[in-house]
Amino acid sequence: MARKKRSQKHNLAPDFRSGQRDKLVRRYRKTILFNEKELSLIRQYCEKYSVRNKSAFMRDIVISHILEQIDDNYPRLF
Repeated sequence: MARKKRSQKHNLAPDFRSGQRDKLVRRYRKTILFNEKELSLIRQYCEKYSVRNKSAFMRDIVISHILEQIDDNYPRLF
């Protein structure tokens, strides 16, 4: 069964969209090495929860952990 194409209706000006897109382009690469057990665990998780994009999954995990740490270490007045 063929998938329906999503409509690409945008209410923003085209020049604004292209400027935003340029800011979101990922230009920097980082490499992570895993041992066999870690990789097996990641594969099992991705299979169980139907994770299709492992790059986005890893990026989401890392960024959410960083934001959580920043929130936990935020200076408190009292």
